[in-house]
Amino acid sequence: MTMTSDVLVMGGGATGHLAAAYLRMRFPKLKVAVVEGPHKNRPIVGESLVEVSVDFMFELGLGAYLVEKHYPKYGLTYYFKPNIDDPADRTYVVDEIPTAPQILSFQINRFTFDREVRDRNVVNGVELIDGTVMGVDIKGGEGLHTVTVQDLAGAKQTLSARWLVDATGRNRVLQKQLQLQKTVKEQKNVYWFRLKNFNPEILSHIRALKKPNRSYVPYYATHHFFGKGNWIWCIPMRSPENEPLISIGITYRKDVYPHGEVRTLEQFLDCVGREHPVLVELVRSGTIVDTNFYSSYMWECRQRYSPDRWYIIGDAGDTVDPLYSVGLALSTLQIRQIAAIIQRELNGCDTAEFTKNLDIVLATFQRGVTRDTTRLYECMGDAYQCHLRVHLAVTKLFHLALPLVVNDYLWDPLGVKLVNWFASLESIEADSKKFQELIREVAANPKNRELHNFIKVQSGWSMNFGYYEHHREEDIAASLSKMAFGFARLRLTLLGKLGWRGLLSFSQHRALLKDLLRGLFLVPFYGTKLRESRLVRMIFSPGEEKTTREDSGSDPLLSRHIGA
Repeated sequence: MTMTSDVLVMGGGATGHLAAAYLRMRFPKLKVAVVEGPHKNRPIVGESLVEVSVDFMFELGLGAYLVEKHYPKYGLTYYFKPNIDDPADRTYVVDEIPTAPQILSFQINRFTFDREVRDRNVVNGVELIDGTVMGVDIKGGEGLHTVTVQDLAGAKQTLSARWLVDATGRNRVLQKQLQLQKTVKEQKNVYWFRLKNFNPEILSHIRALKKPNRSYVPYYATHHFFGKGNWIWCIPMRSPENEPLISIGITYRKDVYPHGEVRTLEQFLDCVGREHPVLVELVRSGTIVDTNFYSSYMWECRQRYSPDRWYIIGDAGDTVDPLYSVGLALSTLQIRQIAAIIQRELNGCDTAEFTKNLDIVLATFQRGVTRDTTRLYECMGDAYQCHLRVHLAVTKLFHLALPLVVNDYLWDPLGVKLVNWFASLESIEADSKKFQELIREVAANPKNRELHNFIKVQSGWSMNFGYYEHHREEDIAASLSKMAFGFARLRLTLLGKLGWRGLLSFSQHRALLKDLLRGLFLVPFYGTKLRESRLVRMIFSPGEEKTTREDSGSDPLLSRHIGA
């Protein structure tokens, strides 16, 4: 049996079904199908949504559902333990967001959430196909891709589609077939479980050094405890019966974690108890619902998008560290990017250059965050270094990444060119490493590590509160400029802590000058929508057509590509 679709999504997890839901919504005249794969219990991670993900969910119409069925999330709370070698010392520098978040985010029960998205797809006309992908034949030009699927009874069928989306997760169908794997040296393991009938008050059984908070209930945050070569999450959520659950997991870098392997609950209690006894007490207060383990789960993909109309999204392409909860967020970016490519093709535009630019910017965002986090494991047990490096990451997220996302830059032809020029992967990694060298040198002096030298990781400035009052595109230049000036101030402060050695640190002086020049370069663009600037358009995209979000029913190619 042969079946033809316009868009075929391989993979029936959250990423695959969200892709199908979005493409079905954007292109209601296109036939969208999902190959779900065997219905079996599979480990699910990604229970903490960030602002980027929620912006996408609202566009899909899931806002009311999230509010009614899942807990609100009051940001990320970080626990930095200055004396990590003493289990009896329960002193933590605790960093919470300063007030209720300006953009909503949620803690979700993934089993409940994934089922909801799937059920909505059924109602909205997405065709679901039970079976395992046995083979894929990629066709270039105007040809249709073909996918061979086998069901549980052994029967096979052939599926054809113009656009093929691989959301097969760890199976990585296209990555393996096209030999796109890229080796990652620093591997991580993750062990996690969900807990019920627990006492949430135990999380407060510590000596917390933090600013007073009267804006929200602190428990309803994503809690992150740092240790040597590892970090531990605690994520409150609801069961389908509306009973409280909490997800708890440890992620550790295998080459720097000193306490051995964590594959069982007993090993978790033993290893974590050496650094955070409060978490052991929390676990012992409840009942385990389920447990999961991933070993060596880091990989990268050489190419995610092709002008031949195949796309690799989520874990089927690149994995991310879950520290900042960006896994599902990056998947939602990819889904919007794929929709933009399809829209341009339906509009009769060539997509080769656009596809390449999107592939570059996606790799930059994914690897910029993940590689920086991987290096963080080397100093996670050092509270002073760790808190400064997390502060830098938070600042880049809220000054650079989020403003670009909420203004559609990452799936706009001119916007993506601007981003690739301003923030290349090479420049981001070089800047991060130079800052990390300075932080490491400052931390070598015990006096600099005293508690009064800790700064607020998540402040109104680092979280860019001024920008999110209006969310305007014309404020992006100011947001980026203020980030550069803020980095210059922090670098200057840290150089001051080095004394005379700071005066002789010429490489840091060059980095400081670079920060200042970046900030000054953007000042003339304050109040300007960069994509409408005559200078920007002349340099980056003379004659570039604007993408539209119109119904693709009037597009010239549509009638040729709708499945019979």
